[in-house]
Amino acid sequence: MAKREIPEINAGSMADIAFLLLIFFLVTTTMDRDQAYVRNIPKKIDVIDKVEIEQRNILAIKANSLNQLMVRGTMIADPDDISEKIIEFYQKNEKRNDPTNNFPMYTRIGMDFINTQIDQIDSEIASLESQDAPAEMIDFKYSQIEEWNKKKKSLQLYGGPELPEIHFQANIRIEVQDATEYGLFAKIQTEIEEAIFELRDGESQRIFGEGYGIIKSRYAQDQDPADKSKLDLLEVLYPARIIEVTPKK
Repeated sequence: MAKREIPEINAGSMADIAFLLLIFFLVTTTMDRDQAYVRNIPKKIDVIDKVEIEQRNILAIKANSLNQLMVRGTMIADPDDISEKIIEFYQKNEKRNDPTNNFPMYTRIGMDFINTQIDQIDSEIASLESQDAPAEMIDFKYSQIEEWNKKKKSLQLYGGPELPEIHFQANIRIEVQDATEYGLFAKIQTEIEEAIFELRDGESQRIFGEGYGIIKSRYAQDQDPADKSKLDLLEVLYPARIIEVTPKK
């Protein structure tokens, strides 16, 4: 009896099948997302004179090696409470200053004051340019004018005679230790972002009748100058001044 030959398997399409399977697994596979946050890193500046900051202007958030939290000198068990502490920090004296409490004071600036500041800085720039002062000094003065013009537009958009501003020293200070879990550090950052967003969103709803997130998303798409002015106003009302202290061992 003749021996039957085993037919060869056509493997010509195996590479295509393997490629399709690879694409399928890449599309359907889910990966764990790292906890992280996004924030612009401020430029390093040289400090000539040390400026003392009043304790009432500091919201200190500390975490130790045992992952215990302290906010403004008070231990808190639930990290979710951080955002509430931040909102209180901003709003405690927003409507009316109370010198007896330990929270940042507010100033209220009008259009005459803003114009006076712009005129004064313009005069300083002219003097510096006539003296061939360093370009860094002149650029700094121009940045000051830019900030005052931003406040001028913000006041016009705000609609009132005066623009409320939290004390210029008011800041959120984060201090953790090397052994502090990164998850807790990320949670602190998330709570800060959440509190700032909630503050800006509430004021955005009151002034513009729409949410802060809606305006921010729309501006990211079409770069409308009108939306930029709205965002600038909300940032003036609730600035995010965050200091991260070098972790301690």
